[in-house]
Amino acid sequence: MNLTPVEQRTLSDEAADRLRSAIRSGSLLPGTRLVERDLAERLGMSRIPIREAIQRLVEEGLVHKATHRGTFVYAPTLAEIEEISSLRVVLEHFVAERVLGRWIPEHETKLRAIVGDMRRAAAANDLQQLYEQDFLFHSALWEIANHSLLLEVVSGLRSRINRFLHEAIIALNTSQLDSHIASHDDLVEGLKNGDLAHVKTLFTLHVLAARDRILAYCDLPDERTLKNDTRRRTNGQRRTMDDQAWLARDGAQEA
Repeated sequence: MNLTPVEQRTLSDEAADRLRSAIRSGSLLPGTRLVERDLAERLGMSRIPIREAIQRLVEEGLVHKATHRGTFVYAPTLAEIEEISSLRVVLEHFVAERVLGRWIPEHETKLRAIVGDMRRAAAANDLQQLYEQDFLFHSALWEIANHSLLLEVVSGLRSRINRFLHEAIIALNTSQLDSHIASHDDLVEGLKNGDLAHVKTLFTLHVLAARDRILAYCDLPDERTLKNDTRRRTNGQRRTMDDQAWLARDGAQEA
C-alpha cells in the first residue's frame, strides 16, 4: 500500500483559502477594506490566523496595505494592468519554449479535451464553467512546462487579475466567446506544429486580447478622474505602439 503523509493545515491556511476564494469569486470586491475583527467573526476564528492569512495574500499580490489607511483587496489601475500584461507576455513565451521541448501527443489530447469542455460550457451558457476551463487550460500548460518557480510566478500574476478576467468573459457575446475559445485551439495547433516563433506570436495576441477585454469591460479603480479622457487616449496610443513592438519582434523571429 502506497501511503502518503496527510497534509497538515492550520487555521491561517484555511483563512487564506477562504479569503482567496472570496476575492476571486467577487464576494470581496476590489477595493474592499479587510478588517481583522470583522473577518474573524465571519469565519469563526481568532484574529491571529486572519492576520497571518492577510499577510500571505499581501505577499501574493491579492491584497495591499495602505499606510495609515488599512488593508484592501487589490484593485489594479490601468497602468498596472499594462505592466502585468507585458510581463505575462514574457513569461508565456518562456512557457511556450518549455512546453515545446516537452511536447508529446498526450498533451494535445488533454488540451483539446479542455477546449471541448469550454465549448460545451459556452453552449450551455455556463460562463462560470467556461472561465474555470479556461484557467484549467493555462494551468495544464504551466504544468507541462515543468518549472516550479515559473509556475509560482505566472500563476501569481494571473491570480491578481483573475476577477477581472472572469468579469470580461461574462461580458462577451456569442461571437466573441467563439473567437476566444478558438484562440485556445490556435495555441494547441501552434504547439503541435512546433514553430516556436509562431507560437510566441499566438501567446502575445492571446495575452493582449485578455488585457483588452479587461480594459473594455471592467470597472477599474479611478485614478483617472480629472484626466480620464486624456489618459484613455494616451493609454490607447501607448497600447497600440507596445502591441506593434511585441508583434514586430515576434514577426522578426518568425521570419
